[in-house]
Amino acid sequence: MQKIKVFTVSLTILVLAATFFGGVATAAQVVRVNESSGRVYINGGANDGYVLGTVVCFYISTRDMLICGAVESASGSNAIVKVEKRWGKKILKGTEAILPDVEEEDKKEMKAKEDLKDKGEMEEKGDGEDKEEMQEDEDWFQ
Repeated sequence: MQKIKVFTVSLTILVLAATFFGGVATAAQVVRVNESSGRVYINGGANDGYVLGTVVCFYISTRDMLICGAVESASGSNAIVKVEKRWGKKILKGTEAILPDVEEEDKKEMKAKEDLKDKGEMEEKGDGEDKEEMQEDEDWFQ
């Protein structure tokens, strides 16, 4: 009986974890590289955030370098990234495509939310000086 309980609890945790991590975005990978034109074909498209003009980077671990380019064209599930020809030769099939702007945008969005929250708290508390100034303005107009 104890084994069944352990199995049930483990299965429940596994299902919850799978449900939670199902919404996490997966990174795109390089499908092929056209070295002569500097075009890198990736298996992530517009549905994954790789839209026209978006900056995409590739991390080359053997040389400890980051190669970046812009999305030249994108469909729903595939995209073509244009990099310099000399760097296109360094990118291999299976290399991970990274969207560097996503993290920065998330940080900016979080900061904006915090600023709005702080502003809302200040309005709730009410600043005595502002109320006094408003009263003086009202008195002056009358």
